[in-house]
Amino acid sequence: MLIFIGMGLSIKHLTIEAIEWLKKADKIIIDSYTNIVPDFSIDKLYEIVGTEKDAVIANRSMLEGISIRKIIEEARNQNLVILVPGDPFIATTHDAIRVEAIKLGVPVKTINGLSIYSLAPSRTGLQAYRFGKTVTLVYPESFKPYSTIETIYDNLNRNLHTLLLLDLKLEENRAMTINEAVDILMELDENKKLSNVIAVGLARIGSIDEKIQADKLPNLKKYVFPPPPHSIVIVAKPHPVELDSLKYVCNLPDEIYEDLLKRRTYP
Repeated sequence: MLIFIGMGLSIKHLTIEAIEWLKKADKIIIDSYTNIVPDFSIDKLYEIVGTEKDAVIANRSMLEGISIRKIIEEARNQNLVILVPGDPFIATTHDAIRVEAIKLGVPVKTINGLSIYSLAPSRTGLQAYRFGKTVTLVYPESFKPYSTIETIYDNLNRNLHTLLLLDLKLEENRAMTINEAVDILMELDENKKLSNVIAVGLARIGSIDEKIQADKLPNLKKYVFPPPPHSIVIVAKPHPVELDSLKYVCNLPDEIYEDLLKRRTYP
């Protein structure tokens, strides 16, 4: 059987069902390239499972392309777990393995985990149904990611928040920080719409050292955040309850809170 397990954003997010299947696993392939789980280690995994396992840290090439058929054949006669940060089939590239396994008659089971998609609204107090299209901000190397700005503009025009995921190039040992993202966004903001928007910096959400900070987008650079993974929420006009959450949960500075409360208009 092929079992996809979502680890969540911390190894402590593993569910009871996930742990039960990890104990049954003959082999565990650990996705190391779609996200960072700050507190993960093989030793901690063995401690949770209660015994050592045949565990492999997998890079992209081990879970894509020609490697897919090998994984499926291994899963035909044993319990093979693919352990994935977050939730296995949200913004990851593992659908091809699942579909191919089903096509070839290998049983597949999915055990879901916590994702930034649920934790971002939950941790910030911003209402989940007021989020628009999610977008990833990539490093502007071979091209400038204007589509990211266009998505943010479109969401703001529709009074919707934007969850902004920041680029990860883990095989190059690079992970975009909030500070880097602010610089890129301000450079791309040709219509000058983002200078006064409220944004929430999210660092290591779900981990013991998580940090959540709301302020005007350019001001996020003045705060010290723990290392990545980082993401940002661009906030549309907040509902009064959301505004209180921005102050009391996300540490929005008092003067900005009072100004928004007084004007009841934003941005």
